[in-house]
Amino acid sequence: MISEIFRETLEHYGITGKQISQISGVSENHISEFRRGKSKTGVSTDVLWKLLEAMEEIRPGSCAYFCSQLAKAGGSKGNIVSELPKQLESLLEMQNFVDGLSDDRLALLLMVVAGRIKNGGKYSCQKSS
Repeated sequence: MISEIFRETLEHYGITGKQISQISGVSENHISEFRRGKSKTGVSTDVLWKLLEAMEEIRPGSCAYFCSQLAKAGGSKGNIVSELPKQLESLLEMQNFVDGLSDDRLALLLMVVAGRIKNGGKYSCQKSS
């Protein structure tokens, strides 16, 4: 199922296996086998993560689309989350969290994230004295 959704996402965003291969370092043949569901070994968590990062670099938003399609498939075909690599499971949880925020709460979250980035990864919500 994951390979089907991966293939559909590539088609939806017009991304080629060659493009992903160049960025991810994963062979075009391995990507093609995975995309067609013909890979005897599937792909490891690390390889899938590399493919998704490359996909996102090529077409921003494609990784979120992939995750949303997985979430939809999970609702109709059982618990897909248990089959996902831990990084994707976390990404889905974050996406679901963000999707549930009001615009005001989302703006506040973005301010917190921007503050953390600006301060080199450290952010404190405490008032300064």
